[in-house]
Amino acid sequence: MTTTETLPTWDLTPLYVAPDAPEIERDIAAARDLADAFAARYQGAVAGLDGASLALCLREYESVLDRIYRPQMYANLAHSTATLDDVVRALHTRAGEATTDALNRVRFLDVELSVAPEASHTRWREDPALAGYTHHLERSRLFAPHTLSNDVERALATKNLTGRRAWSDLYNELTAGFTFELDVRGETKTLNLAETRALRMDRDRDVRRRASLAVLDRFGRESHVIGYIINTLYQDHRLENELRRYGDPVAPTLLDDELSHETVQALMTAVEDHYPVAQEYFKLKARALGLPRLATWDVLAPYPEAEKGVAWADAQTEVLRAFGAVDGGLASIAQAFFDERRIDAAPRAGKRDGAFCAGMVPGLAPRVLMNFTGRLPDAMTLAHELGHGVHFALAGEKQTLLNYWPTTPMAETASVFGEMMLARNLLDQERDPGVRRQLLASRIEDALGTVHRQVAFTRYEMNAHDRRARGVVPASELSGLWSMEMGRLYGDAVERGPQDHWGWAGVPHLVHYRFYCYSYAFGQLLVFALYRQWEEDGVAFVPRYRELLASGGRDAPTRLLGRVGIDVTDPDFWRRGLEVVTRMVEEFGATM
Repeated sequence: MTTTETLPTWDLTPLYVAPDAPEIERDIAAARDLADAFAARYQGAVAGLDGASLALCLREYESVLDRIYRPQMYANLAHSTATLDDVVRALHTRAGEATTDALNRVRFLDVELSVAPEASHTRWREDPALAGYTHHLERSRLFAPHTLSNDVERALATKNLTGRRAWSDLYNELTAGFTFELDVRGETKTLNLAETRALRMDRDRDVRRRASLAVLDRFGRESHVIGYIINTLYQDHRLENELRRYGDPVAPTLLDDELSHETVQALMTAVEDHYPVAQEYFKLKARALGLPRLATWDVLAPYPEAEKGVAWADAQTEVLRAFGAVDGGLASIAQAFFDERRIDAAPRAGKRDGAFCAGMVPGLAPRVLMNFTGRLPDAMTLAHELGHGVHFALAGEKQTLLNYWPTTPMAETASVFGEMMLARNLLDQERDPGVRRQLLASRIEDALGTVHRQVAFTRYEMNAHDRRARGVVPASELSGLWSMEMGRLYGDAVERGPQDHWGWAGVPHLVHYRFYCYSYAFGQLLVFALYRQWEEDGVAFVPRYRELLASGGRDAPTRLLGRVGIDVTDPDFWRRGLEVVTRMVEEFGATM
C-alpha cells in the first residue's frame, strides 16, 4: 500500500526557487512598471482605437496580465500545501496585495471596453484584425450594465483583500489545522482532515461512524466562526450585487458562465425530480450491506467482500491507460504531470483539504493538488484533476490568455470524462463479480455525488443567500436549511443524526465561490452525451473532442457545444442524461 512518504509532492522551483526568492519582488516590481506604461499609452483612449490598434492593445494587455499573475499563482500554490508556514503566509498576503495593486492600474481597459459606445463595438466586430478577440469583446459588452466607474472598480478590488479573500483564507487556515485522534483497529492515530474524511470509506462501520462524527463534531464546534465567515461573504456578495444592479444572487455567476437562468433551472429541476432514483440506490446499497437503512456514514461505504485499495503507482498506470483509450496524445499530456513533478498528492499537516487543478496561464504548465489515501475514489480524483490539466494544456496550445480559461461549467468537461473512462476501463478489466459490483457502485455513487448532491448544495446555497438578505443567519438556521435540502435528497433512504446538520460548514465551495456547485452536474450530464458520441463514433469523435477542449473560453458554451451536436438549452437534454444514471441503478439492482 502507498505510504505518505512515497507519494509525490510537487516541484515549484520552475516558477520560483523559494517563497523568499528575490526574483518574486523583482517580478512584482516589473509587473507594476509594465502596468503603468500600459496605462500611460491607452487609458482614456480605448473607445477611439481602430481594429489594428485595439488588437495591439489587447496583446499588450495579455503580456501585462501574464507578468502580474505569476507571483500570485506561485504564492497560491505554495500556500495550499503550507497554510501554517509564516513565510508562505506572508508571501501569500504580499502577492495578493501586489497583484490587486497592479491589476487596479490596468483595470480601466475592462471598464472602457464595457462602456464603449455601440458604434465602437460595431466597428470592432467588422474588423478582421480583431477576429481572435471577438468573444472577449462580446463578453465585455454583456457586463456593461453592471460595470461601475474605474475608481469604484479599483476600490472594490482593493477592498476584497481584507474582505472576501481574507475570509476565504481564514477558512482554509482554520480547517487545515484540524487534527483528530482516532482509534483505527486498535491503533491510535493522529490524522488531518483529509485523512479522517477518507475513513468514511473504511470497511469497518464503527471506524466510519467515529470518523464521520469526529469531523462533523469539529465543524459543529467551529460553526460560530464558519457561520460568521459565510454570513460576511454572502452579505458582501449581496451588497456588491446591489451596486452592480444584478437582479438576484445567481445572476453574476450565470452571466460569467454565459448560461441562462432557464437552462440552469431546467438542469436543477430535472435532477431534483430524479432524487427518487438516488434514494432507490441507497436502499439497494443498504440491502447489499445487510443494513435496514443506511446512516450518513454508510453512504460512501465499500462493499466489504470487494474492498480494493489502490496504490499510487497503480492509480497512475490506470489513469494513463484510460486517457490513452481515447487518444494517446491525451495520455502523453497527462504523463508530463508525473514526469515534471506537477502533482502534490501527499496528505500532511498544513495542507489544504480537497483537490484542484491550477490552470495557470498559457505557457506555464498547470499543477494538480490532491490528498491521496489509497482508496478507489482517490484514483477517480486523480483522473478528474488530470482531466482538468489536459483541458488547460490543450487550450494553452491554441488560445491566448484572454481566451484561455473555459467557463466554469465547461471546465468540468474533461475532468468528468476522465473519471468515466477510468471507471469503464476498470470494469472492463475486472472479472471478480464482487469487485465488478463495487466498481459499478462507484460509478453510480460518483454520478450521484457529482450530479444530485451538487445540485442539492446549489439549492441550499440559493436558499441561504435568500435568507441572508433578511438579516444575519444563525448557525442553527444554516443547519436547518442544510437539513431540509439533505432531506429532499436522501428522503427516508438515509438516516440522518443530529450532528449531520453541521455538514454545510465542511463544504469549501460554499465559502470560496458563489454558485459553483451546479457546474459539476452540468459537466457530468454533458459528459454522458459526449461519452455516447465516443461509443458510437470511435476515433472520429477524438478530433471533435480535442477541438472542444482546445477552444478554452474562445466562445460561448452553447456555441462550442453546438459544434459537436449538443443543445444544452433543450430541457429534455438533462433528462436524457439522467436516464444513464437510472440504467446504472437498475443494473446494480439486478446484481442483488
